[in-house]
Amino acid sequence: MKGLKVDAIVPWEVGIIIVVIGVILMFMGNRQSKKKDFDIDKIPITKPTTKILFGGAMILIGFVQLFPLLK
Repeated sequence: MKGLKVDAIVPWEVGIIIVVIGVILMFMGNRQSKKKDFDIDKIPITKPTTKILFGGAMILIGFVQLFPLLK
């Protein structure tokens, strides 16, 4: 068994951008989830758990794109 054979499909620069966007999404979702006041006029487009989930997935995908830098 030689590994998972996972390879990057975009340049590593794009991987860094994906990781940064994922961290921002997770930070926004975390801040939004800590707010306790609920105003019917200020309903967010997405729930905080969705932002955290997509942020985590983007971080994972971004790190896979950074694999060529390890060689």
